[in-house]
Amino acid sequence: MDSKLIGYWRWFAKGSGTKPGYRRLFNLWCFLHIVIGVLVAYLVQLTMVEAASAVLFPLAGIFVGFSFAWAVSAQALMQSKEIDMFTEHFPGGLTEYIYIYQTAVLAILATLIFWGFAGLGIFDDFWPTKDCTIAYFIVKAVLFALCSLSIRECWQVINGTHQLVLIRRIITKAVEQKQKMQSEKKD
Repeated sequence: MDSKLIGYWRWFAKGSGTKPGYRRLFNLWCFLHIVIGVLVAYLVQLTMVEAASAVLFPLAGIFVGFSFAWAVSAQALMQSKEIDMFTEHFPGGLTEYIYIYQTAVLAILATLIFWGFAGLGIFDDFWPTKDCTIAYFIVKAVLFALCSLSIRECWQVINGTHQLVLIRRIITKAVEQKQKMQSEKKD
């Protein structure tokens, strides 16, 4: 059970009962995101400004849909008594679940911001310009890797929300079964 309030950045750096929050983003999956970023950066022969015009609109749409639909749904689920019962037995408690969702929003926001910089021409006009081919390629690969990370985070929120629905259902059924058995014992 959560006995004290742990702030987000402390959780991100140290955790609240399990691993630190940054390890939710920076784990073995990062290698896949880097490979995807490098591969897409190699295959897409557009400038970052041109690529941003193709990426920003869908990415912003994902963020809006994600923020309002899934995050609100997850928040409603986390406020249920069944999930509260479940998280009492989970290291880090409810804090862990809440901040995992918040970290997904942070990852998507960071991706939007960096692609926004690309769309404004910061990487094309200031640094690294197309003349600095290696640095330019690295920044381009990082931007595409961030897109891959954002897609993973969206998927994890959807998957986590569905798992909470299933957990809530299992706990509801177990409580109903227990109440039924207690009622039968009294009779």
